[in-house]
Amino acid sequence: MKKAKIAVFGATSHIAKGLINNFLEREEFSLHLYTRSPDKACRFLGTIKKSPDKNCVIHEGYENFIKSSYDIIINCVGVGPIDKLQGNYTNYFMVTEKYDNLVIECLRSSCPEALYISFSSGAIYGSGFTMPAEENTMSSIRVNHVAKEDYYSISRLNSEVKHRAFDYLRIVDLRVFSYFSRFIDLTDSYFITELLDCVLKKKVFVTTDKDFVRDYLHPKDMYSAIKGCMKFKKINAAFDINSARPVEKKEILDYFSSEYGLKYQVSRALKHVSATGSKDIYYSKYNKAREIGYKPVFTSMETIKEESKYILTA
Repeated sequence: MKKAKIAVFGATSHIAKGLINNFLEREEFSLHLYTRSPDKACRFLGTIKKSPDKNCVIHEGYENFIKSSYDIIINCVGVGPIDKLQGNYTNYFMVTEKYDNLVIECLRSSCPEALYISFSSGAIYGSGFTMPAEENTMSSIRVNHVAKEDYYSISRLNSEVKHRAFDYLRIVDLRVFSYFSRFIDLTDSYFITELLDCVLKKKVFVTTDKDFVRDYLHPKDMYSAIKGCMKFKKINAAFDINSARPVEKKEILDYFSSEYGLKYQVSRALKHVSATGSKDIYYSKYNKAREIGYKPVFTSMETIKEESKYILTA
């Protein structure tokens, strides 16, 4: 049986690592990993007891991508959390456009039948999350007073609308609200990474007095969503990809406190900074992904429990 040939952009990113791990557990795929850091990609393969071979090829840079054809192209390129952005918000637009246009050029020239999976974000709905996203949720932008917190939302919306315009191509945008796996970089400035770092270093975790609800997607559910898209010969759509159930901040704190002895304190003076705006209730009730047969197996808390074990017992 012919193996499906898959190109993965941004192969050293958090989401890409989970996908690579899942794809390499099966024999029906041939992976081509595109990255600007081939040594980093090779080291990652070593952590999952794999190595580059004819079914897992590492490409340094993207110069030769357009010369090949693929069955599936997965774009995991991102700009990272706010601290790594270093105030350069232009990356939301320039980086997104650069790699997205490269894929579309490939689809239009050498592989028009290929499936293009582009990772979008729940941030597309805007920055003021006081309730879950739904089918008719509207994003409101003050055109004459666009804030920095709006930049990412606008860049994702621009990308998705462009994809819908190419309605004759197989392009799917998967909107991820939160994602967590054993491969996360603990130097990233997210709530969950800072918490885990405090557990490992036996430090007191200081958090804001603001509660929140998050939807942490499991790597296997992410893989399942992509497999669902692969079944369709004609598809051009966006889907919110959710876990089986979201989780509240207190539930996370209580678990790590009882299971790993986490000490934490709540500070009213501490302010949470987000490059994409405040998100008190950040998940979706829009279940269009059922159309591709997507049904999440893991709840957000199950995802956190299972994946954090690999980090805290390593």
